[in-house]
Amino acid sequence: MNIRSAVLYAAIGKASGFRSAVGITTFLVLRFQGTRYERLSIGGSVVAIGGEFVMDKLPTTPSRLAPPSLTARAAAGGAAAYAIARAQSEPVAPAIAIGVASAVAASYAGHAYRGWASKRVPALAAALVEDAVALGMGAAVLGQVAE
Repeated sequence: MNIRSAVLYAAIGKASGFRSAVGITTFLVLRFQGTRYERLSIGGSVVAIGGEFVMDKLPTTPSRLAPPSLTARAAAGGAAAYAIARAQSEPVAPAIAIGVASAVAASYAGHAYRGWASKRVPALAAALVEDAVALGMGAAVLGQVAE
């Protein structure tokens, strides 16, 4: 594994820590072989991204640090890093470890950011910035893997 790959695993883990559906979608896109079911899966994951973006803004949404949510974010980061490693023919175990660790760290960082930013700007604005960062990181990683 080289530095570039480690950065890609960490970046997709971070994106997953902010929004788990970004990591799931990255995994599906990288594993895409063109079957009808895969197209449906990717379409469903895009809907999930939209749903997660909406749910994240609701006051009744549980904390991202609650065990079910944190576990899902960690799993999404690990799965996306796994797919990147496979796409680049690299060992998957270190990729998964980096993706999981980065997703957990980003979940805590995102929680801290939102608390900090919500005292300075409207909570919705803070959340939208986080959405944009997660999507941008996911897109950047996919662009790098496709090269």
